[in-house]
Amino acid sequence: MAMALAANAAEFETHRSHLLGIAYRMTGSLADAEDLVQEAWLRWQAADRAGIESPRAYLATVVTRLALDHLKSARVRREQYVGQWLPEPAPESLFAGELSPEQRAEVHDSLSYAFVVMLERLAPLERAVFLLRDVFDYDYREIAEVVDRSEPACRQVLHRARARLAEARPRYECGYQQRLRLLEAFTRAASVGDMDALTAVLAEDVVAIADGGGKRASAINPIRGADRVARFFAGVTRKEVYDRVALVTVNGVPAVAITRRGRLVDLVIVEPGEDGRIASVFVLRNPEKLARVEATLAPGADVS
Repeated sequence: MAMALAANAAEFETHRSHLLGIAYRMTGSLADAEDLVQEAWLRWQAADRAGIESPRAYLATVVTRLALDHLKSARVRREQYVGQWLPEPAPESLFAGELSPEQRAEVHDSLSYAFVVMLERLAPLERAVFLLRDVFDYDYREIAEVVDRSEPACRQVLHRARARLAEARPRYECGYQQRLRLLEAFTRAASVGDMDALTAVLAEDVVAIADGGGKRASAINPIRGADRVARFFAGVTRKEVYDRVALVTVNGVPAVAITRRGRLVDLVIVEPGEDGRIASVFVLRNPEKLARVEATLAPGADVS
């Protein structure tokens, strides 16, 4: 019995990162994703494994269906959320074992913060079908079994999902170092309130979104336009005093972690637009969404 339990646990662990990746992209929350994976583990323990041909497919089905059910209740919570809702950022190391090193770059693309934000445009079923097909490369037969739809229906759902995402996807490819230089320029300009330098790195139609979740003060609505965004960040830096402004990596992209009295209070992520300037600024202020990144903070490169 003990050997069988150990073997079952070992089998589950080989799929844990894959399951966490599905659940995180579906929910936009690491806490919720871990809860769903834990529930999948409990169901795996209770399952009759003699009838399970593919543990990976079985577990992916369980997690995806749990995520679909979760999103039904999450919709109500989102409607009651104070201000703008942004996904929880994922520390760099979280999905390190998800795929081989050769596939790591592709994983980062599908884990980038802007990508996870874009997934919010999709209905739960669209999100599930899109992720299983375009991110995890499941075939239509497998997807149909997971979401309990016909293969033709899944193809139609995928078509709608791709069309929705195509409207929002940036047409500008930007590598890590380019993003880093853009983020550093933005941070330096904001720290001294340099309006000219700020507007120079912002696209004309830039959008800034802050998520405080009602737990910390933040802009309730998105801020649009280079001048308004520049004035907002210049004003914030004049009012607030920070201990440290450090560079970190979340979701495979550079971000700025801002601490006060030794606690992480802001995480800033920028997304370039097609002209190479900043098209989106995401500011995480909700302490619940900063906890995991805060736990990974270590002495590192400050923004000079």
